[in-house]
Amino acid sequence: MDVRMIPKTTKEPFLRNLARLPIVILIFILLPGCGEESGNNPYVPYVWEMTTPLKAGMDPQILDSAFTAASQKGYVDGLLVVKSGKIVAEQYYNDFTRDQPHNIMSVSKSMLSAITGMAFYGNYGLELEDRMLDYFPEYDSDELDPRKDQITIGHLLTMRMGIEDESAGNYGIYAGLYNSANWIKSTIEYPLSGVITKATGQSTLEFAEENLFDPMGIDIDSWEQDPQGIYFGGNSMHVTPREMAVFGLLYLQHGVLKGKQIVPEEWVEHSLQPSTDLSHPNSWGTWKNYNYASLWWLGQFNGHDSFMGYGYGGQFVIVFPGLDLIVVSTCNNNVPPEATNEQEWAIFELVTRYILPSLS
Repeated sequence: MDVRMIPKTTKEPFLRNLARLPIVILIFILLPGCGEESGNNPYVPYVWEMTTPLKAGMDPQILDSAFTAASQKGYVDGLLVVKSGKIVAEQYYNDFTRDQPHNIMSVSKSMLSAITGMAFYGNYGLELEDRMLDYFPEYDSDELDPRKDQITIGHLLTMRMGIEDESAGNYGIYAGLYNSANWIKSTIEYPLSGVITKATGQSTLEFAEENLFDPMGIDIDSWEQDPQGIYFGGNSMHVTPREMAVFGLLYLQHGVLKGKQIVPEEWVEHSLQPSTDLSHPNSWGTWKNYNYASLWWLGQFNGHDSFMGYGYGGQFVIVFPGLDLIVVSTCNNNVPPEATNEQEWAIFELVTRYILPSLS
């Protein structure tokens, strides 16, 4: 199936507040019985190869400085570096370990992008131009803002729905979700995974395990639910940093892992194309020239192109295709919005000051 791009609008104010944007909510509908592993692709954990900085062509002393600095922050829970498909270095703090799952916050959105791609290429009839409300006629009404009738799946994927979110500190919307009796009905603006569920006839987690997570060899340890048992989609997945790195490696290798094409290469390429046209140069800390793609971020560190899964408070999967390099971080996510800038910028500083310069 050819991926068809939706028309781009002209420079809408997409990044009013970059620090807040990564936790905009997308909802996953999971039906009763979800979470059971599929027998078609039995789960076998991904096994990483290890190497040393010298063998990976990295300066050990400079690289070690990144981990020393991370250990002194107090809020960094884990830092992991992968070069050429092998783990070069990893350290964990605050009683976390390499096998302990962490809330990855909005890095979940990038995983949602991959899950959506699997559904698009699975002969379920999904198209980017499909109207959102075609999948939720039960929530259509005369009281609904008529502009929402124009929201497409493509808009959901690029977070260009034109609706109010929690940018500029408007966290009352986020709190309102938790307090509502029906998350889908009260947030019809964010039903991307509900579309997947209706199109595939499976719970979204079940579909993702069968088609993405089990073939990758990663396990979703836990996932927050609403009163109806519906799971978050673009937020609150719990996986280990090593599993985050597996996901980064999958996209670095154009959807291939262990010699198997898991995510269609065409979808990987599509999901990493800019969906915004922001004025450059721009910056967020030491991260430069950023744009948004399809639930992924694009930008540069020290002039090197990267794509990134971006989670509130410093949960990152940063992939450098030209360097065959992946950097994963986890941090304390139970922090107020005013503190998240410091944490996120500090991780970027570790990348630009130590990790990238360690490449010899």
